[in-house]
Amino acid sequence: MITTSSIPPAVGDVGWSGTVPAVYTVITDGDYTLYPWAKDAAGNISTVFAPASVTVDTTAPIVSSSLRASTSPSALLNVNFTVTFSESVTGVDTSDFDLTTNGVSGATVSGISGTGSLYTVSVNTGSSNGTIRLNVLNDGSIKDITLNPLGSAFNNGEVYTISKPATFSDVSLTYWASSYIERLYHAGITGGCGTGIYCPDATVTRAQMAVFLLKGMHGSSYTPPAVGVSTGFGDVATDYWAAAWIKQLAAEGITSGCGGGNYCPDSTVTRAQMAIFLLKAKHGSSYSPPNASGVFTDVPVGYWADKWIEQLAVEGVTSGCGNGNYCPDNSVTRAQMAVFLVKAFNLP
Repeated sequence: MITTSSIPPAVGDVGWSGTVPAVYTVITDGDYTLYPWAKDAAGNISTVFAPASVTVDTTAPIVSSSLRASTSPSALLNVNFTVTFSESVTGVDTSDFDLTTNGVSGATVSGISGTGSLYTVSVNTGSSNGTIRLNVLNDGSIKDITLNPLGSAFNNGEVYTISKPATFSDVSLTYWASSYIERLYHAGITGGCGTGIYCPDATVTRAQMAVFLLKGMHGSSYTPPAVGVSTGFGDVATDYWAAAWIKQLAAEGITSGCGGGNYCPDSTVTRAQMAIFLLKAKHGSSYSPPNASGVFTDVPVGYWADKWIEQLAVEGVTSGCGNGNYCPDNSVTRAQMAVFLVKAFNLP
């Protein structure tokens, strides 16, 4: 039985045993006092037990606003949105948000703080220029104090314009692989090929590839063990600039060299070789892909790297070099390497 607090028995009058109050149907949200009582089959009515205050709340919370907390346009790597709900809510975490982007690549929801009705959501702006809007999902996890779930999703918040300068002077933001090169740089995998340049059209050597792969596997701060007395390859001296990286790549089973006890550090990496290196780096040295069925015109079934190339396509790392081809014997450029690494290791 729910009655308003203005109707007897009064709050705290536990011993009350007078006429049982009428039963009130609550039709509006508000604060009420609950007087528990019972009646048996013979019509005997119990003493009213201690009353309790209750709140009736049938109104679902909604998102009132999602506003920029930083200046726009922005060149920042991270920006914040201030999200306000119509009332205090719980269960808010990063999985309750996604982004609508235009032009920007690799933007992610990176963190959240706040309580009650006010939250700050941090967003990594990724690479390239464009716009970012924060959306609130309606997956049932956000609830108010009476466990009403969020009433609706929200995708009408303010938008950041992201305007960053290009990191490398030789890679304009309109270059076809700009977003991947920017992401590779921000992930700490590359610092370029010289002062302020990336050399996107230069080919990748097997020595450079060792560094790229190990950083992609282990993170930007990774440093391989000291090379010791031998690299294990006849053509890689212990004082060669990438000696430790090459030795570690072999130690992890990603490569056994180019034959004859050599590594061929200054040879370029072909697109066929790259497929094997990437998949082993991603899945482990013992990985072997399914047999090929013939996806690319220039990679027939029976080609020595057919199943590796096809699996790279299956995993969305490559769609080939155009016109249904993969160009397996072409050398990999530094721009192509950026795309391969970002996609293979899902770099932000």
